[in-house]
Amino acid sequence: MASSQAVLIRDKAAYPTHDAPCPYFGTCGGCTLQDLVYADQLALKRTWLQRALEGLDLDTTLELRGLDDPWRYRNKAELTFSQVNGRLTLGYHATGSFWRVVDLDDCLLLSQPMAGLIVDVRQLAQASGQPAYNPKTHEGFFRHLTIRHSRLTGDLLVCVTTAPGPRDVMERLADELLARRPDVVSVYWGVRSSVADLAVPEELILLRGATYLDDQVGSFRLWVHPFAFLQPTTEQAQRLYECLLQAVRPAPDAIAWDLYCGMGLVAFVLASKFRHVYGIDSAAQNIELAALNASRNTIANVTWHLGKVEDLLLDRRFWLTTAKPDLVVVDPPRSGLHPRAVASVSAARPKEIAYLSCNVQTLVRDLQSWRTTYPRYQVRELVAFDMFPQTNHIELLALLERQ
Repeated sequence: MASSQAVLIRDKAAYPTHDAPCPYFGTCGGCTLQDLVYADQLALKRTWLQRALEGLDLDTTLELRGLDDPWRYRNKAELTFSQVNGRLTLGYHATGSFWRVVDLDDCLLLSQPMAGLIVDVRQLAQASGQPAYNPKTHEGFFRHLTIRHSRLTGDLLVCVTTAPGPRDVMERLADELLARRPDVVSVYWGVRSSVADLAVPEELILLRGATYLDDQVGSFRLWVHPFAFLQPTTEQAQRLYECLLQAVRPAPDAIAWDLYCGMGLVAFVLASKFRHVYGIDSAAQNIELAALNASRNTIANVTWHLGKVEDLLLDRRFWLTTAKPDLVVVDPPRSGLHPRAVASVSAARPKEIAYLSCNVQTLVRDLQSWRTTYPRYQVRELVAFDMFPQTNHIELLALLERQ
């Protein structure tokens, strides 16, 4: 199946275009739909999703829920440093390029405090005298900038990821940034020695400020780590979880499993309707944060398990210590579920499965497995959330029921 970007770009010809408000549109690889009015963006995405889902022979109607304000909605940004003629640049990768970075002074998907922080960090990094990391030669220092913005408090958390190098440079940068920006409450230094172009560092050092960013989704107050998974659009995340909670039909004393639980938000939502919830994630940092936030929100009926889903669900000890689920929620990465995870969920025979997905192709693949193997599941509800206006991305929630 063709990629979503290729299909959406091809089908854009059916809609009138206008001048995009962002001066970087067409050069920056971050947005592809800014030259369509928002209603047409939603229509285009709905058409593409319906086409992608045709093979499922759905008895339900696809619903697509847009965002009230499709601008400056992101609560997190990951940007890349580069070097052009001796000048340090900071921004997103150029369209179709692994090497070129578009130098940004603003991004209309980020809050204004986040956009202003990009300018401040670039200036301070340039003044440090250290060069940007070169992914071709693997030389240089500054690699990535990660920003998180609390919509609750307005505070900012910053992580500058570099190659191994002098700590004193980063100490000065942190002090100067805090002097400029009172809204910055945390400055982290991430160190990455691997040549892979990833923003997640191998070592993370808190240079200044608070360990966590204080934020809120729905009624849940959250401590957020620099690289913890949180849906990047707070308003749509709240709607997504509310939709999940309204859609499930638990019996009294029902049990739920939350697979790929991250920092635990889905488990928190389910805890109000289920006697007990079991959360599984492969990252120790996520499990620690989930337990911390459960305690903060006085949620006592969740048990956390550390391990890969496809491995843990084949471990006899897990089955002996975990109650059989009435509902299984999965929120896997873009690559979808491991075949062993699909088979293990089937073996658990839950009455309901909820699948959260950011990739319709892998969603269709995995749903087909549950529709054609024993026990068979049928899609009862399918709701799409435009979590990423102006881009080709979308988030889906599928509710399946055992036949």
